[in-house]
Amino acid sequence: MSEADKLWDLHKSIYRHLKKRAKGLEGEVSQELKNYEKNQRKYANRDFFKSHTDEIFQAIRKSHVVFLGDFHSFDQNSRNLERLTRELIKQKNKFSLGVELINESHQESVERYLNHQITELELLEEIEYHESWRFPWSYYRPFFEMARKHKLPIIALNSEGTLTQRDTKASEILSDFIISNPSERLLVLFGELHIVPNKLPKMVQDLVSKKITNFTSTIIHQNLDEVYWKLKELHIEKHNQIIKFSDNEFSLQTAPPWIKYESMIYWYENLSDDPEFELHDYILNDGILNLHSNVPENFIFLCEKIQKVLDLDVTGEELEDFNLYEHQNLSLILDKVGRLPKATLSNFLKRLVTEGRVFRIPFSNNYYCSSYSINRMSFICGLHLQDIVIRRVNINYESILMEQTLAKKFVLIVKQNTIGYLASKVINPFRKCDLYLDLKEKHLNQFLPDEQKSIIKTTLNIIEDDGTTELGQLLEKKTLFHAYESARKLGFYFGEILYEDFLIKGHSEYKEIFSYLTNDKCSYDSFYEILRTLLPADKYPKQKKRLF
Repeated sequence: MSEADKLWDLHKSIYRHLKKRAKGLEGEVSQELKNYEKNQRKYANRDFFKSHTDEIFQAIRKSHVVFLGDFHSFDQNSRNLERLTRELIKQKNKFSLGVELINESHQESVERYLNHQITELELLEEIEYHESWRFPWSYYRPFFEMARKHKLPIIALNSEGTLTQRDTKASEILSDFIISNPSERLLVLFGELHIVPNKLPKMVQDLVSKKITNFTSTIIHQNLDEVYWKLKELHIEKHNQIIKFSDNEFSLQTAPPWIKYESMIYWYENLSDDPEFELHDYILNDGILNLHSNVPENFIFLCEKIQKVLDLDVTGEELEDFNLYEHQNLSLILDKVGRLPKATLSNFLKRLVTEGRVFRIPFSNNYYCSSYSINRMSFICGLHLQDIVIRRVNINYESILMEQTLAKKFVLIVKQNTIGYLASKVINPFRKCDLYLDLKEKHLNQFLPDEQKSIIKTTLNIIEDDGTTELGQLLEKKTLFHAYESARKLGFYFGEILYEDFLIKGHSEYKEIFSYLTNDKCSYDSFYEILRTLLPADKYPKQKKRLF
């Protein structure tokens, strides 16, 4: 079986596992909801084609209204609308935002907030956000901040009643706005079941077309299950991020379907009925909550799946030998870090805690995860698997962290972040990171803090080096944190290329490079050879991450 086929089987099993758990938490649902879900599956099973961002923006520019589907517990969906919104702001297009998350009866409060008459907290209290919506406010806050800054109207679209009654009310509000503002574009974030062509979009079409003869709308679905599983049989890459059903109907496939069900599980287990939920504390803590009670089982589950794809010979007993801590155990983590035999190493790890990084405490089986997400958990799984394999060869391999010079430390950290990111890509193939052109662009950003600019410059210098400069010189006078952040960026970059070119496309160098990641060698010569294999001089200058 090829590596790509192993991944396909892995993803199928994860999908079934998480969807079953999510649906189990949902409980009994109404017949109307079942009908809406059946209707969505029917439309998602239509024929589709590859597409790209230019086609989406071309459709948006020709449309009076753009419907974007929202899976409420999944922040990736709201981030995509945020990207579209920022791009339209750059293009100086005039537009408004329609949102389902606020009841139409609270429109006045929205306008008071946009006019700086009330604060964010006062807005959330006035619209009774906790009682009426309950999905993380941090997902939607960027729209309100952008709207306030750029003077974009926001239209509240939610109402009471059945699903059909709520669609009917929303269509009336939208049509009234469109008819009154025929030259203005409207972006609408609404639940994914409602934006199927024969639901809310058709209702708006029927009302508006009587008044505006050239009315056009675009539908942008997100992460449809049926589309994802059909990509392979149509010989389209699973992580091809944009497909189209027609010139005015697309789907952004920016995450695998099991990730959205994982978000649904997390919402049910942590947010939906939490009696201790306190809105003000939630805002101050930026939505960070503790790991739920199933985290050990989830961690082992992910480790086992990643282990099979990466073909690592690790026993169940070895996998289960770990301790995973999160921010609720911060004092315990700081105590363990403070006991390390070198103060510079302790202070460095304390800095990682303040930066919200996930890491393994050296010389131990203890891992720190700042807050729960499937990306962070699978990243730590990679660290755990790597540590198990390397310790069999050299139990003291991390002793280089106690040395004065940075070069070997840098290489070790690159290797750790490469396999951690690779493991997270195995679970979430849509994850993305900065590539060469992204780093170049960020380095030119005049608003970027000097420390971050300097870290990016170091990363670029290492990528661009022709092998004639010693790594120690490239890291001269740099702190351990500076070296770590640079190594982290490079490790993510390596992991991205390793996943795409070697794990998916099956290039022969994959085994050799993976062997390097699971050995204790940290010399610059071997590192530079891997650098040029993964980032050849004729390819890396053109590399940039995708928009969605």
